[in-house]
Amino acid sequence: MVLTAFIRGIVKRNPELKTKLRRAGIKSTPFQYVYQSISMTVLSFIAFAIILFFIFRDNFLLLIVTEIVLILIVPLFYFFWLSFVDVKIRQYARELEGDLLFVSEYFLVSLESGLPLGNAIQRLSSINRPGGRFFKGVFTDFKTGHDLETALDDAAFYSPSDPLKTLLKRLKDSLVIGVDLRNILENFIVESSEKKVAEIRSYAKKLNPIIMLYLLLGVVLPSLGLTFFILGAALIQMTPNLLKYILILCFLLMFAFQYMSYSIFSFNKATL
Repeated sequence: MVLTAFIRGIVKRNPELKTKLRRAGIKSTPFQYVYQSISMTVLSFIAFAIILFFIFRDNFLLLIVTEIVLILIVPLFYFFWLSFVDVKIRQYARELEGDLLFVSEYFLVSLESGLPLGNAIQRLSSINRPGGRFFKGVFTDFKTGHDLETALDDAAFYSPSDPLKTLLKRLKDSLVIGVDLRNILENFIVESSEKKVAEIRSYAKKLNPIIMLYLLLGVVLPSLGLTFFILGAALIQMTPNLLKYILILCFLLMFAFQYMSYSIFSFNKATL
């Protein structure tokens, strides 16, 4: 009962969580998501506690200090897992934007073949790809009693992608105003293609300094640094325990840097 009341209090203090979950394509309720975040926080704490125990079990003082530090940073674990929905929103937005040209061209071909927009959305919703799964929700809203304009308007509100939101609003406006939808889709495809080409050129310019920085800090510096450190440790006759702890720290720092570099490359590539 205490945990339930605590979770409900968190949900009440985060009223935007329900909207975020829908924009991220997560089917969990806010209560379930907060419960999962707390569970993952506890599991993360246990995993790190076990790792630290095996690393520092020979030094009781360091073990106590690291465990205390771990307890102090538990709130960071919690905020990380609670805000993971924002990461999923950005990831889902990139997936939809990567499928946007296909969706636009599919609508254009369907309309040119004589299909109404509602039937085109129905056919698109049966395709197993990000755009198809998104429009499956639009078709479900339309099928359960909403008119097509309302379903498109709701989809635009919950869309995590701004370009997709623009397309949905144009589709809705074409139904309300009666503008020729084929011209709207042709113009949208041209605009999207030009924007994609500009993003690719921007990515190419951004990639060169990132690669140079990674080669310097991620390959050259660690290799030379560890080589000179081991030579220096041998000359000053460093104790094995101290050497072990320093090497473990160096390994953790290198792992953190490699993971950060991988994340930077993945994020910049996914924005294309």
